[in-house]
Amino acid sequence: QKAQKMAQLPEIEVMGCVVSSILAFSTLRLAAVHRATATRLPDGAWQLHTTIRKTKVPKTTVTFRPLSNRDVCPTFWLSNWFKRRNKKQQNQPLWWLKGRKKEAIYEQLSKAVHIIMLDAGIEKSNTVTSIRKSSITKGIDQGATQQQINRFSMHADGAATVQFHYDMNLNDDIRERLAIFE
Repeated sequence: QKAQKMAQLPEIEVMGCVVSSILAFSTLRLAAVHRATATRLPDGAWQLHTTIRKTKVPKTTVTFRPLSNRDVCPTFWLSNWFKRRNKKQQNQPLWWLKGRKKEAIYEQLSKAVHIIMLDAGIEKSNTVTSIRKSSITKGIDQGATQQQINRFSMHADGAATVQFHYDMNLNDDIRERLAIFE
């Protein structure tokens, strides 16, 4: 429902929606999202470039393509995050706060995600990590194979190696499944 009220949302809530959608559809950790840079591709997709310090292949690129459910789609939220900026701010870091004229710190990203989680009815006791866990669990519940889950979650070192050297991102199927809500 936040997607329908985009223009009225405070900057912190838009940032929370962007970060939450990235966490849900990439299973990256918040620290990796905080370090990330983003590139828009000509076909409407977005690439997130970051370092993952818990794997043997630390540099990774995650590609997000538009999903059928726009309200939870990372490409929708990233596009709108950048639309809020003026021309001078387009080259600023990914988590540039227009209102404060500086880059958001890790704690601000965490606070933004918690605002969205509370708004969604998720108890305050849940951590940001619960988004990652929920995405993995939902993928399993919807019939994703072990290989798909490992690639999607970058849980196994082999999955990270395959992603880095061969298939920069073959997770579109599982992301489309995650975008379906009953």
